[in-house]
Amino acid sequence: MTIIDLLKEIKRVPQYDRNPVISNDDLDDLIYQVDMDGEIGRYDPYPILGTKPQQYIPRGLLMAHESQAWKNHGQSLSQLARRGGLSWAEALAIIEGKSWKNAEHDENVAEGIVRKLATEFMKVRG
Repeated sequence: MTIIDLLKEIKRVPQYDRNPVISNDDLDDLIYQVDMDGEIGRYDPYPILGTKPQQYIPRGLLMAHESQAWKNHGQSLSQLARRGGLSWAEALAIIEGKSWKNAEHDENVAEGIVRKLATEFMKVRG
């Protein structure tokens, strides 16, 4: 069974019977992210929370780490983006596969690392 098949099976279960509860919109988000063509959406801007002017990193830098976003925040990357995105430190924790308690908390340090990773991502993918 593929991940997409599993998500579609979960969607067939009435929302009120799902434990933990996950909405149909969130399932659609996940299905879309898993099913998307390798290049579609990879370079879409992903917001960095609290930056002024608003700053972004490539969505593709985070996409492979969706499960860590769920572990750290209990939400999909799309949900987090709709709520303003991730801070530099939160983004780094997700990319590195770390829980929040084991993550780098200094925003300036995290920003430098994430910017370098984003630059490398764009070079490799571009």
